This record gives sequence, structure tokens and C-alpha cells, in this order.
Amino acid sequence: MANGITENEAREIHRLVVQGWVFSVFASMGAHVLVWLWRPLVYGNSAPADWRMF
Repeated sequence: MANGITENEAREIHRLVVQGWVFSVFASMGAHVLVWLWRPLVYGNSAPADWRMF
């Protein structure tokens, strides 16, 4: 009697984990770009008069 999962099941789980990780990386990159477009942190030599964190 074998315990655990088969190699095919392990490959399927690994594929799903990697796909989830790739999705989360690209989603976070997209969120960072959107926040940068909304409130860039680098203004050069001057910051706007009404600059605030939120």
C-alpha cells in the first residue's frame, strides 16, 4: 500500500503553485505601476505644495 501522492499529482500541484506565484508577481508589479502613476515618490528638485502621503 503506497502513501502520499503520485508523481503526476505532484507535477499538477507544482504547476498550479508556480502559476499562482507567477500571477501574484505580475499582479503586484501592475499594482506598483498603478500606485507610481497615482503618487510618484520622486519629484526631482521640488515637491508639489499639496504633497501628502494619502
